Amino acid sequence: MNDILRPNRDPVLSRPTRVRYHVLAASCSLALIAYIHRVGFAHAGTYLKREFGFQDSEWGMVMAAFLISYAVFEIPWGVLGDWLGARHLITIMALGWSLLTAAVALVKFVPLTMWLGMSLPLLLLLFLRFVFGIFQAGAFPTFSRIMADWMSSRERGSAQGAIWMCSRIGGALAPFVLVVLIEDLTITWEMSFVVISSLGLVWCAFFWPWFRNRPEDMPQVNAAEQAVITAGHGATADAGHRHLPWSRILRCRSVWFLCFTYGCGGFSGNFFVTLLPAYLRDHRGLTPREMQWLSGLPLACGVLACLGGGMISDWIIRRTGNRRWGRRIMGMIGTAGAGLCLLATNWVEDVRLLGLLLCLTFVGNDLGMGPAWASCADVGERFAGTIGGAMNMFANLTGALAAVIAGFLFGGVFVVAGQTVLGNELVFWIFACSYWMACLCWLGVDVTKPVRIPGITATR
Repeated sequence: MNDILRPNRDPVLSRPTRVRYHVLAASCSLALIAYIHRVGFAHAGTYLKREFGFQDSEWGMVMAAFLISYAVFEIPWGVLGDWLGARHLITIMALGWSLLTAAVALVKFVPLTMWLGMSLPLLLLLFLRFVFGIFQAGAFPTFSRIMADWMSSRERGSAQGAIWMCSRIGGALAPFVLVVLIEDLTITWEMSFVVISSLGLVWCAFFWPWFRNRPEDMPQVNAAEQAVITAGHGATADAGHRHLPWSRILRCRSVWFLCFTYGCGGFSGNFFVTLLPAYLRDHRGLTPREMQWLSGLPLACGVLACLGGGMISDWIIRRTGNRRWGRRIMGMIGTAGAGLCLLATNWVEDVRLLGLLLCLTFVGNDLGMGPAWASCADVGERFAGTIGGAMNMFANLTGALAAVIAGFLFGGVFVVAGQTVLGNELVFWIFACSYWMACLCWLGVDVTKPVRIPGITATR
């Protein structure tokens, strides 16, 4: 009788539960919130920038502070996530960056006095954005840890694609959310930061009591779903950070060129999530509504480009059997086109045409996202997480450098090779050249030659 009443846990006879998809949905929702917080600062911050009279160079420093800490702490968070598990760590991170988003409102109440050659509001903002970057740096490495534990090997690619897609959706929504709060609901810029910070706090309140690090620790997961999740995990179960083959990784040419191409792309691409709103408002003279559309639509277009670039790359490989060019070609086409479109904005005055060129630029930028991360997996195999962290570190360090350079050049007039050049135009020449450098660096990426460790790395 007891056997009849006991729930059936036989993976063959039971229908798998779908808790892993709930975990994926939770990860996707936090990726969306993370980008609303990240990109939302760039939009609401334009009001803050104008109120305190921050110069472009100072605003570039604020953006660089976030990107530097984000880059430096990405790999350490990933290692910590592998050691401690994701549940407590991702909750601490989301709670931390949400509270820091709300804390930006404190800048309003800081006296306008000078210290160390800078105003106290600027110093506080630099500190808040630096610490904000520390907390956000661990989000995507920890998502990778969650997907490794919760998704089957055949579902991880789609799961990671869904997370990146939601991050782009969050970035696209951010300007609309902030403009509605500030312009339509007439909420002050400082209160808008408090409002959007509540998204992360609510997420933490639901996630932490429910989530567990591993499927076997979740009562809602039946044996059938556990069998689905663990299928194929044995091939990578023994890989970990404690046995990282640094010498082999550092001697791999494709690893370096992946970092270079992602770094050159990040130098230009980070402009869209850092300085674009301020540029549109202060140097193009656009209204808040126009700024809302022209800064949100490029990221919305990136949603389709992220998916399309990876799918086309896989299709080329299936049709031709050439894995080397199947990965390279979309990244090269995307970065070459992005450079041309971004450079063309120098000679465009019409707002609609400017918006089109910005959208095409970001489409080109994101066409290479899928192939780049697929190449990371192809080259890194069991060590793809470490190489992915290195790629992203390069991209954010170069993005920080670009923010400082652009902040210095915007609004200035310079003499280059005997010719007078406006700083605004020079910025986009530099960005275009960086995209074209990324295009050339793709030629050094050969996914048919992965990092191989005798006795550890499987032969393809």
